Amino acid sequence: MEGDALMGKAIIDGDMLVYRVGFATEVETQWDEDLFTLHTSFSEMKKEVYNFIDKIKNKVGLDEVHIVFSPSYNFRYDLMPDYKKHRKGKRKPLGMKQLKEWMHTEFDCVTAENMEADDMIGILCTFNKDNIAVSGDKDFATLPITWYNFITNETFIILPKEAKYNHYVQTLAGDVTDGYSGVKGIGVKTAQRLLDKNGISWKTVVDAYEKAGMTEEEALLNARMAYILQVNDYDAGEGKIKLWQPPIED
Repeated sequence: MEGDALMGKAIIDGDMLVYRVGFATEVETQWDEDLFTLHTSFSEMKKEVYNFIDKIKNKVGLDEVHIVFSPSYNFRYDLMPDYKKHRKGKRKPLGMKQLKEWMHTEFDCVTAENMEADDMIGILCTFNKDNIAVSGDKDFATLPITWYNFITNETFIILPKEAKYNHYVQTLAGDVTDGYSGVKGIGVKTAQRLLDKNGISWKTVVDAYEKAGMTEEEALLNARMAYILQVNDYDAGEGKIKLWQPPIED
């Protein structure tokens, strides 16, 4: 990662990019009263990718981009085998495999190993604070980084205390889209009220779990599922991931 420290790059969530481009370029055609088909144009898909990259460069003020994709398997499945299970079977955009292959030949792309794209983006952006994360995923609010949300067209500079607060909110409220449930009966607003009232601490989180008849072990599992890796959580030489632990100061 030494080269990444020389200048900032826009570190782009490739998973969201290909889904966004893929579905945006699909066209429905009615051939007769009974027959409808979907098709896409690979040239249009390429054009959309180029347009997206150009817009990102202009928006964040960086000329260099690095696009990150997720592998088919990552360490979270070892922690929770049903992680994102409900997403399996959902239709993917047409031409997504071919689009990824083309992007690897055209841009600076990488597929993460044993972690999600979010994790590699988190590692790269906490390694070099001049890097900017580019994604529409709200989970990036749990990282102490600069993040451009291309869905809302907003840029956020997230401080460590804010990142910790948002991570604990996710731990308490869970995330149904990712398949971890958090505390029974607690949503985002309730989680925020608990942290605002009782303090941004691991004790606040554990107390909420125990009050709901759950255990600290369940709290820790949810915290690890909600946590995006940072630079100190990964040994690049050994390829080893360090699982999240509650901070000592709590």
